[in-house]
Parts: sequence; C-alpha cells; structure tokens
Amino acid sequence: MYIHLDCNNFFVSCELVSRPELKGTPVVVANDNGNNGGIILALNQEAKAVGLKRGNPLFHVTRLIEQHHVTVIDVHHHLYHEVSHHIMDTVRRTEMVLDFVQYSVDEFFGEMPDDDPTRLRTYLQTLKDLIMRETAIPVSCGAGLSYTLAKTATWFAKHYPAYNGICIMPADKREQALAQVPIKDVWGIGRRSIKTISLQGIKTALDYTRQPEAWIKRQFGVTGLRTWKELNGIPAITIASHERQKSIMYSRTFAHMTSNKTVLLRDLSNYATSATRKLREQGSLCRRVTIFLATNRHRQDLPQYHADDTIKLNTATDDSTQIIHAVTQLLDRLFRENYQYKQAGVILWQLQHNDGIQLDLFSPNQAQEQARKKRLMQAIDGINSRFGRNQIHFAVQGSEADDSEQPAGFMRPHEIN
Repeated sequence: MYIHLDCNNFFVSCELVSRPELKGTPVVVANDNGNNGGIILALNQEAKAVGLKRGNPLFHVTRLIEQHHVTVIDVHHHLYHEVSHHIMDTVRRTEMVLDFVQYSVDEFFGEMPDDDPTRLRTYLQTLKDLIMRETAIPVSCGAGLSYTLAKTATWFAKHYPAYNGICIMPADKREQALAQVPIKDVWGIGRRSIKTISLQGIKTALDYTRQPEAWIKRQFGVTGLRTWKELNGIPAITIASHERQKSIMYSRTFAHMTSNKTVLLRDLSNYATSATRKLREQGSLCRRVTIFLATNRHRQDLPQYHADDTIKLNTATDDSTQIIHAVTQLLDRLFRENYQYKQAGVILWQLQHNDGIQLDLFSPNQAQEQARKKRLMQAIDGINSRFGRNQIHFAVQGSEADDSEQPAGFMRPHEIN
C-alpha cells in the first residue's frame, strides 16, 4: 500500500526542539518584521485553542496574543529544511519503505509491500517512534491504495485522536471513509473548482468518485481525472515526476569556512541561478526569495551566528537577474563581519504557474519588459543547453560558475483548476 507521513505543526515542532520549556503553551511561527507586520505561518494546538489561525495578520490578533501570553517565534526556513532532510535520512536507513520521496518540507510519500492493516499499523508505529526519537518531531501517518487515499487517511489520523496518529484505509473501508471527507479537503481539488463542484451537489469525496468518468474529464481535465481515479483506488499519480515543485532550495555546507562577503555572494548567486533555471524548467514563477547563512555549530570555540531573511517580489518571476538582485539585497541585510560561515543557501517559494503573471499596476511598460527578459532567459538557457551549463553566466557568479551543488526540491501539490 501507499503511505503518507505528515509532520504535525511542523514549523512550531521544529522550534520547540530547542525550546522545550514552551511545550504545552500557545506558540506561533510568523514572518514578523518587528512591527507586527507579518502573518502567522504555523501554530500549535494550544494556539489554535485560543482562536488563532494560520494566515492571521499579527496586527489583527495582537490582543489575543497578549491576552493568552502567546509566544511568537520568527520563521527559520533553513532549520525546517535541515530537520526535513534528517527525517528523510532516518526513514531511508530503516529500508522499510520503498520509493520514499519528499513531497514538501513536511510531507513524505512511499510504499510498503504489505496490505494487511495490522502489520501496516505496526510498521507505521515503528516509523513514528523512530522519527520522534531521532528528531523529536511528531508525525501522522496514513496508508491507502493510492497516494491520494493515503493522504486522505492521514487527514483522518490528524482529525480524530482515537486513531493515535495512524489511519489505514483498506479497500473495504474506502467508501465509508470518503463519505466523511468534505470535497474541499481532498488533495488535488483546487479552490477555483469548488464552485463548479458545489453546483453539481458534490459535497464529499465519495460524491466526487460517483460522477461519470467522462464528465470529470470534461470539467476538470487530466488532472481532475487523476484525482478521480486515485479516490477510486486506481493509482494515477507518480510523485517522483510530479508536474511542479512547491519550493526549490539550493544550498551547500562549505568545505572551508569563509568570512568573505564576496565569496558568499558568488556562491549564493550560483545557487540562485541554478534554482531559477529549475524554476523555468518546470514552468513556474517565484514570488518569494529566502537566503540563509550559518556558522559551524560544531565549532563552539568560534562565535555563532545563523539567520535567514525573505523578500517578497512585486511580480512573480523566473528571471535570474531579478532573483540575483533579491539575493544581493538579502545578503546585505544578513551579513555580519567577523563570523566564519560554514553554510549558505537560497530558497525560492510561493511558486505559481507561468501561464499568467500579475503585473505591477504602477510600473509602466512592464509587459514589454517581461517579454524582453523572457527572450533573454530563453537565449541563455538555449546556449547553455547546447554547449554546457554556465557557458554563459552572470559576472557575480565568478569566472568559473560553480554548478556542483545538489538541489533539494519540494513538490507542489497538484490542483484541479
């Protein structure tokens, strides 16, 4: 059967590993700019219980935060990616899961060559316990006859405490389970489709599966048909070759520490260029750019420093020049003298399809400029594809553009549009 692992309140869980005194108290992670200008990105159950929600602007809920003594922690994207990689390594070392892949920073899929619910529960409990021991991150697990059914099973594991974090959905329980899942909570159902679906009287996942196959394909195309098949227990999605990633990260732990800002800018520019090339390859645009810097935590004899920061772009883009410009600005904000840096990275996130760009209302001739930049990127990609990567590169990348870093990408959930 297919399995799905979902980390519980992931950002907050990561932060609580180093701040265990906050366990049992309301905690939120936010991209706070210091003036209550950010929004809540993640929160634990205690914070939800006092009325806070993900997406709340901090200035809207200041009173709730103060009244209930809620701890607000600034977001640390590099920490979450590191923990995610640790979970990947932990599970792979067990050799219990086949084709184990990372779907997003806090979600994973795989297969287990067994369909006996009792044995599957034992295996998944073993994985849960191991991940908790190795990383202190709680996870919920689901298993089903397809990736979508496995993720739906995890939905039950997270919503119903009686499952103790593990839900197995065998074939004979599929319809009974899907009848309880609101259609809006089905993985792959896009928000733009909900109106069309609702007009047809489709309220649950089971209602969706009972529609004629031809109607599903006509209304929602191939993507919608895949979801329909998956809910009917017919595997139709290949996670490893999914259409688009949810975020793209390039990073490196340096062989030698450096305190040279020029060297850091060169390396970060190379990472940005590689990530943006991947962005174009999958037909996506990026709205937010994050970089992170970290010293060597194993060298406690040296001053320690780690930080990350994010820029929201005015217009979503796949233009390397704009991404590199954002990286340069972020490095100017984060760089501190007299530190020996051991790690740095670039994360492109809040990705969207490149079939529609929301232009900046206050920038004249933007459409023409976008078209010019697109032609430039196509020309660079074409030459590098023919003659070798980085045969043409930007001056800030150095005389020999370094492309040896390996990407850690996180896939984008497919949606019915």
